[in-house]
Formats: sequence, structure tokens, C-alpha cells
Amino acid sequence: MKKFRLYSAAIGIPKGIATVKNTVQADSYDDVIQEIESNAGWYTAENGAFKVAYIEEVVE
Repeated sequence: MKKFRLYSAAIGIPKGIATVKNTVQADSYDDVIQEIESNAGWYTAENGAFKVAYIEEVVE
């Protein structure tokens, strides 16, 4: 399994601009993209959800 980091689009908050990110595990980019597309572009988890704007593979 590989690790991928998902980022939201930038959002404005009172202290400036922020992004939301989360790390997931999958076999490939295709698997990550397929899962996101099945949720209309949203990543959902127990602690919330965000619209994915960028995906990168985590290289350790």
C-alpha cells in the first residue's frame, strides 16, 4: 500500500487562509481518484469531509 495526501482548496478563516489535508492509504492514484469520484469529489471521514483539490503521493 502507498500513502497519499489529499488537500482541500484554500479557505478563508479569520486568521488568514487555510487548507484541510488528510493522509490515506491505497494501491494507486487510480484507486484514490475512483473513491473520490464516487463521492462527487468529496473525501469523507469520521471527523468531517472536504472537497479534494490536490492529491500527492507521500514518499518516505
